[in-house]
Amino acid sequence: MLPVISRAFTSAPRARRTLALTLALALGAVPVTSAASAQPAAHAVEAHAAKPVANLQLVIKAQQPKDDPAYLECVATFVGTMNATPGVWAVCHGYLDSEEYTVTRRHSTATVTRGQLVRMLYRMAGSPTVKNLPKTSPYKDVATTDPDYAAYIWAADAGITSGWDDGLFHPDDYATRNTLAAFLYRAAGSPDGAARMRQIRRPLRAEAKKVEQFKTENRWAARTLGAYPEVDRNGDGAVDVVDPASPLYFSDALYMLKAYGDKGLKVVGTPVVD
Repeated sequence: MLPVISRAFTSAPRARRTLALTLALALGAVPVTSAASAQPAAHAVEAHAAKPVANLQLVIKAQQPKDDPAYLECVATFVGTMNATPGVWAVCHGYLDSEEYTVTRRHSTATVTRGQLVRMLYRMAGSPTVKNLPKTSPYKDVATTDPDYAAYIWAADAGITSGWDDGLFHPDDYATRNTLAAFLYRAAGSPDGAARMRQIRRPLRAEAKKVEQFKTENRWAARTLGAYPEVDRNGDGAVDVVDPASPLYFSDALYMLKAYGDKGLKVVGTPVVD
């Protein structure tokens, strides 16, 4: 069914675009919303996210202007307006596969992994060619045949993340708000000065105070990108207090990525587009 949607998003008669909208709505391709839930464990990150998905190449154009006709048509096809939600924004720019977006809509409590964040940032940078790609993976938990292998090596070359200090990349481990702040801070060129390149592990009780290691990155993110959406996920009538070291919701990640893009911030290493 999804290939049909892909074909319909290209230049086509009005009837085919109408069919694309109907199918997109049937698949749940509507704005991302949050739902009541408990934070899942790292190994419980929804299974679909770990599987490589086909990029439907809806609108793959690095740093696409907001007024680009193809982008506006894609947004209108998804939601019928010119105001793109974070998920639609990501899909219509080609940063997120529409199939992956549909999965996150079906599982509104889905969390995002480190690997997924790197992949989206890599695409935001224009999916640049990685020169001298190692023939042997420097990470035991990443095979050279992994479809995102080039993105992981790019992230290390760009100084966004080189994995954990155990020598592994941990692409399937859940990301946190600390992870996102660190990735975006480095992607912006570490404007407040270099910060320690290390991802926080799952916090143990005795390590709870170590979240301070991301103070620089979190302060920059709050000052530059603003606050995360205030959401009552558990339905108790009060806005949830989220631990920055807890699993990051996909919807929250997309919200902050869109805020990054809306600020006109580029990802380090993004090719200049005339």
